[in-house]
Amino acid sequence: MKNYGDTSASASSEGHLPQKPLKSLRQMMSEGRNKNLRYTSKTSYGVEVTDHYEAVNKYKDFEEKKTAYVEQESTGHYCIWDKNYPENPERVACARRRLEALNLIERCERITPKTFPNELFLLKHSKDLFERLEKCSLMSDAELREESSKWDAVFISRETFEDAKLSTQAAVSLTLKVAGNAYKNGFALIRPPGHHAMENAFCGYCFMNNVSISADAAIKEGLAKRVLIVDYDIHHGQGVQQLFYDRDDVLYFSIHRYEHGEFWPNLRESDLDYIGSGRGKGYNVNVPLNKTGLGDSDYLAIVFNLLLPLAYEFNPDLILISAGYDAAIGCPEFNPDLIMISSGYDSCLGDEKGEMLVTPHFYGHLITLLSGLANGKLVVLLEGGYFKESLAEGDVCYPATIESNPTVDPALQKVINSVKYMLRDYWKCFKTEELFEYPRDGNMEIDELEEYVTCLEYKHVPRETNVYETADCYPVQSKEDVEKFTAMITELRTVYAQSRRCNNAVGYVYDDSLLSHKPTSETGKCPPERPERLIEIMMRFKEFGLNNRCRPINISRFDQKGWLEKVHSAEYIQNILNRVNITEKVDWYFNSHTAEAILNCISYILSLAQSISNDDVRAGIAIIRPPGHHAMHSQGSGFCFVNNVVIAAQYLIEKQHYKRILIVDFDIHHGNGTQELTYERSDILYISIHRFDQNRFFPASEAADYTYTGKNNGVGYNINIPFNKDKKKNIDYWTVWYKLVLPIAYCYNPDFVIVSAGFDAGIYDPLGGGYQVTPEMYGHFVQTLKPLASGRILLALEGGYHLETTALSVVACVKALLGEPLPVPTFSEEISEDTLETIRNVVRQHKSKWPLLQVNKKIAKFWCMKDQLVKLEELSRAGAANSRQQIQDLVAQCENNATGSYNA
Repeated sequence: MKNYGDTSASASSEGHLPQKPLKSLRQMMSEGRNKNLRYTSKTSYGVEVTDHYEAVNKYKDFEEKKTAYVEQESTGHYCIWDKNYPENPERVACARRRLEALNLIERCERITPKTFPNELFLLKHSKDLFERLEKCSLMSDAELREESSKWDAVFISRETFEDAKLSTQAAVSLTLKVAGNAYKNGFALIRPPGHHAMENAFCGYCFMNNVSISADAAIKEGLAKRVLIVDYDIHHGQGVQQLFYDRDDVLYFSIHRYEHGEFWPNLRESDLDYIGSGRGKGYNVNVPLNKTGLGDSDYLAIVFNLLLPLAYEFNPDLILISAGYDAAIGCPEFNPDLIMISSGYDSCLGDEKGEMLVTPHFYGHLITLLSGLANGKLVVLLEGGYFKESLAEGDVCYPATIESNPTVDPALQKVINSVKYMLRDYWKCFKTEELFEYPRDGNMEIDELEEYVTCLEYKHVPRETNVYETADCYPVQSKEDVEKFTAMITELRTVYAQSRRCNNAVGYVYDDSLLSHKPTSETGKCPPERPERLIEIMMRFKEFGLNNRCRPINISRFDQKGWLEKVHSAEYIQNILNRVNITEKVDWYFNSHTAEAILNCISYILSLAQSISNDDVRAGIAIIRPPGHHAMHSQGSGFCFVNNVVIAAQYLIEKQHYKRILIVDFDIHHGNGTQELTYERSDILYISIHRFDQNRFFPASEAADYTYTGKNNGVGYNINIPFNKDKKKNIDYWTVWYKLVLPIAYCYNPDFVIVSAGFDAGIYDPLGGGYQVTPEMYGHFVQTLKPLASGRILLALEGGYHLETTALSVVACVKALLGEPLPVPTFSEEISEDTLETIRNVVRQHKSKWPLLQVNKKIAKFWCMKDQLVKLEELSRAGAANSRQQIQDLVAQCENNATGSYNA
């Protein structure tokens, strides 16, 4: 291994490509000096120029909006002949009591649902079905039970028709209010649920498809052009799927228990090859879970590998969440202009229908991760969830901590890779997956750790019937199971009660004294690290009103020199503070105020860290200079004298007793100082995304390569993500972010997150060498880190030398911390092949340490049904002379397998 501090070109590792002459930072500064430091015009000599700042500048005006809340308990809708039926009014009442206990309802604004004409319900249901339900209002008890027996998993009372209408009207009223910008987001605590209801059939406790009618109403009213529906109810929402199957303005994403068709609703169409038809092909996404007992980490793997990249590429105006909490702990069945979540909580821990182990915390993380889309227009609509304690916690949806170093079930890994393969022709985010030819000359063998073949199986044998059970037709938990899961939920509530309690304020530190550190006449040509950087940031801070919405932090007194010497050598600190035994360079200059600026930076960043830790503010940003991530134990460079973020991390560990600190560094230059100072530590995880250019880009150290992963206790806790070729854009950074940064960060489960926020990969940066990351992209980096560490995030300014790009990037990051709407980055460009190679290298290097990376596999350019694969394997083993032709014929048959169609 190379010694740290050796930045010579000769330090490159053996086997690297022949190197071009190394460019010094001075040369790069000289080349960038003639570039405009501020963008001023959309035209140049009559040629139209893209305004890369337009998106962020449109978000200057901000109006604080509340969360809307609507409730429909439907007390008259219950099973009159079976009092134990799990879909009953207590589901809403239990959730309401929990919301009231936590004073959450009083923080929302309750809306009164609008009364709509009957045409609203006919948007998605036939007139005959609507009138059939209406007639039930006049039936006797016996007639109601007979009518109920004609539908799968349905009971009907005399109040069902009116209550179903009220539930749908509540959902639509809330959706239109949020989509129309009257509210920030919304939550509908309603029943009966709706996502199983079809055009001509009631099904699964559902009569009118609340989420589908709401989505269509928003589109028809012109309030949304693209709607994302996320359905995490344990049961597949086949009603929603059928109603939008040929539409490309609605992306339906369903995570549901399937077990190869043996779990209700037992439909072949619930499998992952049903991806839509016509214009809608690729817009129906099924994630069928083929085993029970899956937990938070498994669901997070689905989010990072499938949902998040799809959602950002789709870019909805509205998100609707079908919130079914029957995947949660204890539930017995689950063992974007607008974002709508069809919210079924039967995947929650304890739900007898779900038999899954998803904690309520997961739902909070999911909603926060999606909230950066659709200007935050997100509506949660209650669907399933039958273990009432889990249902109540799921409704609360607080993003508390999820377990460290989670694993992903091998069966789920297969499903995720199968979904990627089925959708690869329709979404750019899946075209990047590495494929391989299969079979290989009749050989059916694969390396299961590295490769995967998509194979589907349908085990259910349909039973023809016209009469369905109407009582005692649901899973029932034993008393022991109820007690066990109740105890688990009680424990989770205890954790929540002890978890972070603070306001949502965002703090910042800044002082004019930091402007006095500046180059002198002796420095030579003016370097880009200059006081104007902070002046521009604070000007934009005020222009966007952030100074009024953020809280300035009172600066505490710290033993500045003592904290410096905990990280750096005493001799080095003595030298830089007294300007002795040092050699000035254009990228490492001093004046009479430099020592004061260095010391003040320490007080400022530690004061902010202290305020976040003490819950005076939820998160914050340190607008400070000089930067610090190049500062090593006994050496500085790249404008850096002391390592501000490592000193802050040391303070948090030593004084605030945190055990795991995550440092994420997206400065274009590798933080060689941060790496050196944390290289043998496991209590600090360092992730750096940087330009490397095969060791030819500053700081020109081979230790910036992906093979440098830590030493001793720190092995695996140093993650380098180096770029070697091409001018990187949003798509390159975003792909690295959701494929590497987020999965590793969630595996580590930090107590505190520090961001080395350097913006010199930003558009027009004079030291960025043509990189083109936009301000809003940086904002979404921060947005997706927010669920970690209970929101304890500290941003510290590092590089970024184009004044406008840097200032607007800071604005976007702070708006993300505040939870304010952000423009969604554009991803029109193609991802660089070099970026994909970097991702593969990092995955191979680190997947044994960080399990969420193990999902990534090479995928066969081939898919088949299970019986076809069994036959292929039999022919391969037979080795008979005629087997090769039979294999070729069967492979050809598999290649003609069609994706799911309702016309088949």
